[in-house]
Amino acid sequence: MRLRHTLGAALGALALVATIPTSAHAIPTEGQFHYRYGDASHPTLGLYDRPEIETCFNTSELADGHPEIAFGPGNATNGEIYLFPEERCGGTRTDLAPHTELGNDFTFKSFFVVGENGEEDAPDA
Repeated sequence: MRLRHTLGAALGALALVATIPTSAHAIPTEGQFHYRYGDASHPTLGLYDRPEIETCFNTSELADGHPEIAFGPGNATNGEIYLFPEERCGGTRTDLAPHTELGNDFTFKSFFVVGENGEEDAPDA
């Protein structure tokens, strides 16, 4: 009788683990996301090579404690990237399609990498 209960509990736990979806975090997208910051007449290039999908990033300069606002983003990845005017992907998002750029007049502080398969855990628009 105890063996049946133990076996039943083990099979139940296995079934539960098998139904939990795996996370796509820490999987990089192909390509690069780049932008500029600092003095617009002599900007510095910011670059994320193969950024992780389903992840929100503050620009490197914000993460380093500098109050720089990024501008002129370019998406050379295979997935869509959402740009946000506030840190931690706050505010109204702007969608940046794969292999496109926005001009130097567009500013942002954070971005979310959607990846190639859609927006499963993307912040709300």
